[in-house]
Amino acid sequence: MHRLPLPDELPYQFQPPRLSPFWVRASRLYVSYLLRRTQVVREIDDVGLEQLKALKGKGDGVLITPNHPDLADPAVMFMISRRAGVPFCYMAAYQIFTGNAGLRKFILPRLGVFPVDREGADRSAFQAGLDVLTQGKNPLVVFPEGEIYFLGDRLTPLREGAAALALAAARKVAERGRTVWIIPTAIRYRFLEDHDPLPELHRLMDTLEARFTWWDPCGRSIIERLYRYAEGMLALKELEYLDAPQPGTLKDRIARLKFHILEEMEDRRLGRRSDEPVPFRVKALRRACLKALAVPGISREERRTLLRDLNSLFVAIQLFSYPGDYVRENPTLERLAEIMTKFEQDALGVTYPAPRGPRRAVVKMGEPIDVRSYLGPGGRRSRDAAELLTEKLELQIQGLMDTLGPGRPLPESALVSSPSGMPVPQPAS
Repeated sequence: MHRLPLPDELPYQFQPPRLSPFWVRASRLYVSYLLRRTQVVREIDDVGLEQLKALKGKGDGVLITPNHPDLADPAVMFMISRRAGVPFCYMAAYQIFTGNAGLRKFILPRLGVFPVDREGADRSAFQAGLDVLTQGKNPLVVFPEGEIYFLGDRLTPLREGAAALALAAARKVAERGRTVWIIPTAIRYRFLEDHDPLPELHRLMDTLEARFTWWDPCGRSIIERLYRYAEGMLALKELEYLDAPQPGTLKDRIARLKFHILEEMEDRRLGRRSDEPVPFRVKALRRACLKALAVPGISREERRTLLRDLNSLFVAIQLFSYPGDYVRENPTLERLAEIMTKFEQDALGVTYPAPRGPRRAVVKMGEPIDVRSYLGPGGRRSRDAAELLTEKLELQIQGLMDTLGPGRPLPESALVSSPSGMPVPQPAS
């Protein structure tokens, strides 16, 4: 995972959306070029786009909530907006406004993008999203997973912010006889059928193993090499935090280490342990650390401890992002490539890894959810409405992802090692 700068390293500055039809039109060719050149997305298929088109012109607010499996997601949604015939607005992590800062701060707001500090107390982004939804002119895109986990087949727990925003907007427009709709959306990526990414993935595996000064004289399959490498990386972290590599399956060891990090820090920082999903526990601890870091006059030693804790929380969320059984459960080219992309970020420090072959993006939109139905009598929001709506979204988005089907199965040579140390011969076609 890519570690975003901390607020003390990169102060948050809100930039309101200033959607400009001119800049949206002018950027289409550039975004299309970036998709093809940088993210190697050669085709985009849309399914269920009529769900969005049917809501155009009604004046209702529309919130689109895709999963977030890849770096290409925002650009893909930008191209979908062109097919829908209406520009989208986007809520995004504020750190994306910093590269080529002057240019990005000028262009992104004019494409409808505005920043949010997910760990701060500033409500400017929430108010901007509320304005977009209550005006009802442009759909708003929010990625409720919050992070890019490179897990195209599995949805991670959604944050409640998207649901809370939709509920607040629905309550505001209810008195005008309008509502807010949420369109659950799934994004999946597939290598094009005429391309074999395995040679590139083998080369990447060689590069990863070279970082450990490893080489493979035994002819292991790429799956065996992948899991051997994962166990090597995990053993290093176990040595760091637990003083020794631990027994058990990879999945059990990942769980043991991430919970050790979180529980030890919760005891120190919060005085209580949480049973919430890992991303929520990490968020609460990060807030506590950042709040302590902002206290004037803290000692140099305490500052070092806080920065070390923030780094450990990043390790915990990294561990959370590795299911441990993801490739073995369903060995496809896409799952293999996703996990190796994560290795490339985490072990080699590549911020924006390049895909290992031309891809097709598939965007599927589901049945719109009428947010008004989650409001109580008189348009009041019940205390658990955001939780219930978020649970509904999780089920809908994962269901849409499942309907898009698995990726391309790995060939036998990628699953079975050759005792001679030579590649397993392919069966005759």
